[in-house]
Amino acid sequence: MTAPFRRHSTDELVGTRPSQAERDATRLPVIVVLDDIRSAVNVGLMFRLCDCLNVEALWLTGITAYPGVSEHATNRIRKTGVGGSLDVLPWRHIDDPVTEVRRLQREGWTVAVLEQGEGTTSWRTAAYGTKTVLVFGHERRGVRDELVSLADTIVELPVRGITNSLNVATCASAVLYEILGRQMQGD
Repeated sequence: MTAPFRRHSTDELVGTRPSQAERDATRLPVIVVLDDIRSAVNVGLMFRLCDCLNVEALWLTGITAYPGVSEHATNRIRKTGVGGSLDVLPWRHIDDPVTEVRRLQREGWTVAVLEQGEGTTSWRTAAYGTKTVLVFGHERRGVRDELVSLADTIVELPVRGITNSLNVATCASAVLYEILGRQMQGD
């Protein structure tokens, strides 16, 4: 028999939002890098996801749309990045992320690139490290070669249908919740 269920109202959920100090204390040590993501809608979804998981930061690189680049992009990002995520999530735009990712790697961050191909590691068994840079790439071309060459691990999610890839936010959800679950088990 299941326990009694009572749905939380939106007002109750808003009332339980963590303070900045609580967010800082529970920050997931992950920096998400979106490398040349074409869709501003997907960028908004990533803002929302990264806020929900309270990641360290979101980096928008290359051609990836970012708030302020244009009114159209900002509106599309805000539409899917609901709940104030654009206002509270630490983010930055970087034209070329290679130097910054290399710097983080020297500081002890593990670089995990999400890609499809030979020599990948399953998303469930990958060694993400205690501080992780997760890199997601262009919808058709994937992650730029310079970032792939920096990878400590190249992670892949299985695709069993005729569609050859997952939406970037869907893929990121699976991997980020895997990392969160491991962190919570370690606490």
